[in-house]
Amino acid sequence: MLKHLTGRSYCLETPGAVLGIYLEDDRHCLLIDSGEAAHGPQVVDILKEQGWIVSALINTHAHADHCGANRIIAEAFAAPVYASALEKVFLENPELIPYTLFSAHPPRSLANRFIMPPVSPPAQVIEPGSQMVSCTPLDIVDLSGHTPGQIGIITPDGVLFAGDSLISDQAYSAFPCPVVVDVQKQLASLDRLQETSYNALCISHGGRIEQASSLLDRNREWLRQLIDEVVESLPGRPMSREEITGRIIAQRELTVNTTQYYLVWSTVSAVISYLLDHRLITALHQPTGIAYISK
Repeated sequence: MLKHLTGRSYCLETPGAVLGIYLEDDRHCLLIDSGEAAHGPQVVDILKEQGWIVSALINTHAHADHCGANRIIAEAFAAPVYASALEKVFLENPELIPYTLFSAHPPRSLANRFIMPPVSPPAQVIEPGSQMVSCTPLDIVDLSGHTPGQIGIITPDGVLFAGDSLISDQAYSAFPCPVVVDVQKQLASLDRLQETSYNALCISHGGRIEQASSLLDRNREWLRQLIDEVVESLPGRPMSREEITGRIIAQRELTVNTTQYYLVWSTVSAVISYLLDHRLITALHQPTGIAYISK
């Protein structure tokens, strides 16, 4: 469903994610994220029905529900693709995504369409700051943390398309565990969102957010709760990363498949790294492997 946000900024709700659109003129538009590969033809049809031509496709990050239809849309409109330098690597080499989750060649059960999108056309690098894309001035915001190089895009209307930098209440209720790869950067991104000026905020799983400040506070609290939960699980005896992951899954009563398990495992890894760097826990080398205990 196509929704008008303000001025020339729109969002397009697809089954996998909410995409962003900025009309450069009556015919040409910038598209922010492409959605899942399966929904690419439908997105192309909707845009063509409006008489809109995609002049550039900008990815917030390289997850399959955000970039899976890159090739379909880029080829349909002969549009260039833009992404941050880090996300470009994953867009063009999506097999690295399950590699990073499994720390080695992944089993087929993990190299699935939800984790590993089709290869994107080569992307041009766009970095934080004031940038010109096609004929439109944009403000690019560093929103890394959920992924290594996630960005947000602020249109000339002041609409911030923030990707997965925030979790909506509905999404958190469905799966009450943040997914992050870098806790320090995620906390910094939440602060940056608090400090950045914009007229409207649109996230990829929740659409337009009316009470952005309160949702920011809840996201910060959800991440802090997870950090505290990991610390509190370690005072009695050392635990391995797998044991901590299992404890988080059990305490939060998460129902997980293989993909979801490794997403939680990756998040727990990010929390462990954060706690080690802040000297709140210690790593112990034991005969059966490395375990962690709080100080």
